[in-house]
Amino acid sequence: MKFNRKCTYTPRPSESVQGTMSIDGNESDVKGVFLSMKRLLGISGVVLLCVIIIPIIVYYAKPGCTAGARQLQVDQATTAALGTQLPPVKDVRLPLTVKPIHYNLILAPFIYSNNASEFYFTGSVNISVAVQSSTTNFKLHSHKLQIQTPRVVDSNGNNVAVASVEEDFARQWQSITMSEPLQAGNNYTIIVDRFRGPLERDLSGIYLSSYKELGIEKYLVASQMQATDARKTFPCFDEPAFKATFAVSIVRHQNFKAASNMPTMSSKHVLASDWFVSASGSERMIKEDFRTTPRMSTYLLAILVSQFDYTYTTDTKNRVYGTWARPDRATSTECAKSIAKNITAFYERYFDIEYPLPKIDQATIPDFSAGAMENWGLIMYREAYLVCNPSIDKSTYLQLTVAIISHELGHMWFGNLVTPDWWDDIWLNEGFASFVEVLAMDQLHPDWDVDAQFVVDDLKRGLQSDGVQSSHPIYVEVNHPDEVNEIFDTITYSKGSSVLRMLYNSVGDSIFRIGVSKYLKQYNYSNTFHTALYQSLTSEARASGRNIDVGEFMDRWIKQMGYPVISCARQSNELSLFQKHFLISSSDAPTYGKTYSSPFDYTWIIPITAATSENISSWNGSQVSHLVHWMREKSQKFSINSTSWYLLNLRSTGFYRVNYDAGNWDALINQLLLNHSVFTPQDRARLIDDSFALAMVGQISYSIPLNMTKYMKNERHYAPWNSVLSSLAYIYSMLHRQSPQYGTFSAYMKSLILPIYNRTGVAQADSDSHLTRITREKIVKAACRYGIKQCAQYAQAEFQRYVSSNFTDKIVPDIRYTVMCRGVAMSDAEVWDNLYDAMLRETSPGVQNDILKALACTREPWLLNRYLLYTLDDGKIRRQDAALVVSSVASNPMGLQIMWDFLRGSWSSIQARQVGIFSLARYASSLGGFNSPERLREIREFLAANSNSLASAVRAFDNALESVRNNVRWMTDCLPAVMDWLNSQS
Repeated sequence: MKFNRKCTYTPRPSESVQGTMSIDGNESDVKGVFLSMKRLLGISGVVLLCVIIIPIIVYYAKPGCTAGARQLQVDQATTAALGTQLPPVKDVRLPLTVKPIHYNLILAPFIYSNNASEFYFTGSVNISVAVQSSTTNFKLHSHKLQIQTPRVVDSNGNNVAVASVEEDFARQWQSITMSEPLQAGNNYTIIVDRFRGPLERDLSGIYLSSYKELGIEKYLVASQMQATDARKTFPCFDEPAFKATFAVSIVRHQNFKAASNMPTMSSKHVLASDWFVSASGSERMIKEDFRTTPRMSTYLLAILVSQFDYTYTTDTKNRVYGTWARPDRATSTECAKSIAKNITAFYERYFDIEYPLPKIDQATIPDFSAGAMENWGLIMYREAYLVCNPSIDKSTYLQLTVAIISHELGHMWFGNLVTPDWWDDIWLNEGFASFVEVLAMDQLHPDWDVDAQFVVDDLKRGLQSDGVQSSHPIYVEVNHPDEVNEIFDTITYSKGSSVLRMLYNSVGDSIFRIGVSKYLKQYNYSNTFHTALYQSLTSEARASGRNIDVGEFMDRWIKQMGYPVISCARQSNELSLFQKHFLISSSDAPTYGKTYSSPFDYTWIIPITAATSENISSWNGSQVSHLVHWMREKSQKFSINSTSWYLLNLRSTGFYRVNYDAGNWDALINQLLLNHSVFTPQDRARLIDDSFALAMVGQISYSIPLNMTKYMKNERHYAPWNSVLSSLAYIYSMLHRQSPQYGTFSAYMKSLILPIYNRTGVAQADSDSHLTRITREKIVKAACRYGIKQCAQYAQAEFQRYVSSNFTDKIVPDIRYTVMCRGVAMSDAEVWDNLYDAMLRETSPGVQNDILKALACTREPWLLNRYLLYTLDDGKIRRQDAALVVSSVASNPMGLQIMWDFLRGSWSSIQARQVGIFSLARYASSLGGFNSPERLREIREFLAANSNSLASAVRAFDNALESVRNNVRWMTDCLPAVMDWLNSQS
């Protein structure tokens, strides 16, 4: 079937059909859950000499190791000429000849002055290794560290001479050549007596953070090792397969506290001068020793040195659940302990494996790149994601806290206990955690209908992101750290979790649970490849009488990008299905990123589930595994006993779209109008999302999804409303309140939203269900966006009350952002400045986030420009929040062009300040809202001029470019059809 890129509906041509199955029979057998690396070159002659000597002079001129301690002799500079960039390298994997067994690691961060520019850390490490095959050379990862020449001793304590040490900046390792071979089967110890690195605010490795307490700047040290930044903290074998045990010691000031993965074992006083020449020779520090960890990967190591408060509780197994937080926010983390306790108990039952560590600490970090990080025994979070205060925090934030805790705890088994061999299988970590968090949350809060929310959140995001030419397979080869960081994206998280959810619903809970449990038990404390999981699930399925080859099925979904749209044609009692790769975009491929061919000719093995008007009432609506029929060919026939409508992809369990024949679309719409409750919320949301997506690419008329929206006057569930509002928000974003067609569109939106706005209201009642509250947030935001008078008046009055109270009065949490956004839009610069100051004083992370976003709602261009400039100043906006500010400005109809001008004009500064895995990608995604050929040309020119500096954001920029290309096409091909329908409703 050839896609018609126009938005005028063209009937599908007939296609040949292969295979026949009964859709009313039983299953037929299968046949057969934010890092730009500066790679610098050394240069020869005098310049090389300067590069080597100057850092050494600077090093000894600043606080560092003294003669009283072990002097750090830097044998080779770890920096090179600024502006020099190495060519990309692919051969970055460590050789397998030497593997670590155990690390004795001491870290001593210096944060004990009033000048943060003087802060640094130092340390030492002894690495016990086993030699797998005789060799005279091994590699040791190191990045941005000054390192004393490693020593090597054998198991008898005898020195083994090191012949040379070569620094490889591009591969971020030291290549150490021995004078004689290290013998296979023998163990050795690699000793780095002293290393040193900078403490920066780059939110990676071991890094500096701070907060204000009574006006005084308080410093702390936190860590973020994933994916490849343990090497920024200490010399190590920094790959996930090189697991080892860790005995960590932290040297800290006696007024500070330290935490790591394991509980404290012992502590003793040490002299500060042993570690820091800047400290008084007589000043005493504490060296805190922690118990040895289980075997784990380097990326799971955690370090925290702070003046935080620590509180804890225990469970019946005497396991400790603790939280670390700055003192003024400690009480708001109490909920996190009980959530963690309940979720851990669920996972222990579900996997039939006890959590193996004696504690689960959770720490809130003022500056943190990701949402959270699953460090074994010491999980770290952004502050906004671990605090729970129902009187202040909106319902979506409270749910997000439960979701993130559930996600991170899921990693304790899937990722920490059993770890992928390499980063190309990171989807097993993140996709699995993103899926099982739904199972855990459903056990904890069954009234939240989390599975229905998954359909309109993760599943929808996955389908959107994977429907473009610039997508990539879930399983994709990665090598360099930039490539590794690049795949921490929507495909890995949202598509990965959606495909695992599809597998779960295809085999059933029992097979999935037992198969996963056996897999985890077989490979605990080890590394695996995804095929090991497939084998375990296949064995369990066949033992249960299900002839399912999980590997054959899953390969189609993880080794080729994209997903199918299933087109349906019914003749009498026969249903013909055709599958084809669904693409939102046109056929021209992106220019800057990789493109991927399919090893399976874009054919998927698809679990088909179906119901008809006659039998849907007999289906209990929860489990669908007993209804699965397998579609293996590009076209296939099924028998169907129905004279009315039929529905495919029950509960939206499959990762695919369905395009019905015109008569069935009409019948489904009529059923929605008559009684929508015969369909689950998941099904209703999927019908809305599929129909709008199909109309966007011209496979059906826009009249189908728009006619479907008429039933919403009777809809009250969160999931369908989320689906319809997000689908219609695309049209809003294309019109941007500036198009002459906007008035007609806005009038229809008011008529659509007003009934449910009147039902939900703006007042919050104690009796409101959780779903009612999160629905209210969506509805009130839409009501004010589209200009419903009652909403605008209420928001303006509430904001004025808030301003008059000097920003201290409370606003109903679930609608707080909408009130603030509307208020800022109608206010002057003085109010903006005062609200910004209130944000700096605010102690609630949730309120702070709402203010950060609302400040971008101003209609003053100069304020938007100034706000963007604030993101380049640590004193104005935290680095972790810069991308949020930029994306918020871009979502303002007046701000998109302003953001684009800022991005182009400040690109080098933005690059220099990027933090974490996701930062630049978030900037890139903000460009996707443009819809003019002029902006498309400008973005292409920008990418061409900066192709070597996009780092881990290459895919995100490709996606943005493709989005703009699609938007340009939509304005020409689709907008007229939308306006014709809207005008017909007047």
